[in-house]
Amino acid sequence: MGTQIQLYTSLFHNNPDAVFMFDMQGRFTGVNAAGEALVGYTSQELLRMQIWEILASTEDLDSKKQQQILSAGIRKNKHYQLIHKNGQVVDIIASSFPIFQNGEIISRYSIAKNITQQKKMEEAFHQMQENFRLISENIMDLIFIVNVDGIITYASPSVQAVTGLTIDQVINQHFLILIHPEQVTNAKSDFAQMMKQKITLDAEYHYLHPDGRMLLFDVKGTPDICSNGHILSTVFVARDITERRQSEELLRYSDKLSVLGELAAGIAHEIRNPLTALKGFIQLMEGDEFANQQYLQIMRSEIDRITSITSELLIMAKPQALRFAPNGLLPLLSSVIKLLEPQALLKNVSILTDFPQVTSLILCEEYQIKQVFINIIKNGMEAMPLGGNLTIKVVERSSDVVIRISDQGQGIPAELLPRLGELFYSTKEAGTGLGLMVSSKIIRDHGGTINITSDVGKGTTVSISIPKALKPSVSFTD
Repeated sequence: MGTQIQLYTSLFHNNPDAVFMFDMQGRFTGVNAAGEALVGYTSQELLRMQIWEILASTEDLDSKKQQQILSAGIRKNKHYQLIHKNGQVVDIIASSFPIFQNGEIISRYSIAKNITQQKKMEEAFHQMQENFRLISENIMDLIFIVNVDGIITYASPSVQAVTGLTIDQVINQHFLILIHPEQVTNAKSDFAQMMKQKITLDAEYHYLHPDGRMLLFDVKGTPDICSNGHILSTVFVARDITERRQSEELLRYSDKLSVLGELAAGIAHEIRNPLTALKGFIQLMEGDEFANQQYLQIMRSEIDRITSITSELLIMAKPQALRFAPNGLLPLLSSVIKLLEPQALLKNVSILTDFPQVTSLILCEEYQIKQVFINIIKNGMEAMPLGGNLTIKVVERSSDVVIRISDQGQGIPAELLPRLGELFYSTKEAGTGLGLMVSSKIIRDHGGTINITSDVGKGTTVSISIPKALKPSVSFTD
């Protein structure tokens, strides 16, 4: 019996976990060294105290509930918080067992394990998860976790807002569904190189949105490498840089226009001086009966063409003092059509119109907008040397008006479309490219856009959007 008591005593005092004993009033009757270390009190101090004095929350523990706890059976793995002598809160997991004598519970003992650090780590982990959730749900960058086979296992909620695809449409799919088909081969190669060399990926990929927009993403991929050197997965962060790239292109284009403007001003100035002299001598020669009038007519025509080119150069070079005023779009278009109808008849071109009965006013500089319409309609007629139909359609939208001018010419190859509007680039043999460049500048100054689409062998359509003025115009008929 003595040996057994010594064994129990040894287990009690040498147990690495805290062991407490207390009677049916909750008074401590025993504590081991680990228990003293757990709460910071000595055994002499604890033996003068009750268990309730070191529990962190005892507001709802009246005497009846205290007695219920003491009289309960085995209570395993219960979470409690104790108050350390220094005032700090200690998290424990405790199992409590009743001690019986003659069939009645006379006391209890509890074995407690300090889980404060574990609790802090769990809370930190949960906080990190919550922070990640908040970040992933509230930023517009796309965050993906992709396994070693390229399958998306996680996608941030921003995916739907940016790509137009739901989370369910993306999860468990290969990441290549978010790459433009023309770049799939490059994306496969980039991914394979990243996985093989265990390096980060920094690339740009296009994505075709379901609504038809082409988006450009800056993509950064980082492999998650475990301790044994194997890649567990890869984290991708993709940012939509479509608007930024467009702004950069526009800035470069503006810088180019600024330089070209200065060059154009110098060229126009140098050309105008000799032109003045040439015009004067031609006028003198017109009074000479021996002068060849046919030659003079050709010279006048060519000089007028040079004058027209220099005027267009000056429009590019010189900031215009624009006088915007509300104007009816249909009257402007109709006046331009009447002006060009004789030329259209000579070229066997029929100008067809599709106008609404009522259209809004546009805030514009009348002369410049007419110049744009003249340039685009003339280009359409010149694209049909054998004649054809040139259609002008007006479509009203909520904030702007779109004018679509379509010809039935041979069209323009897709690879040449981006160059339209560059100085001295033209699809016409005698063209300078100034007409479209000037037209683009005028429409931009009016807050609108010009978009050109073409189908080789079928024709070209120029779409011009111009913001509406505030007041709608009245019904208009020719």
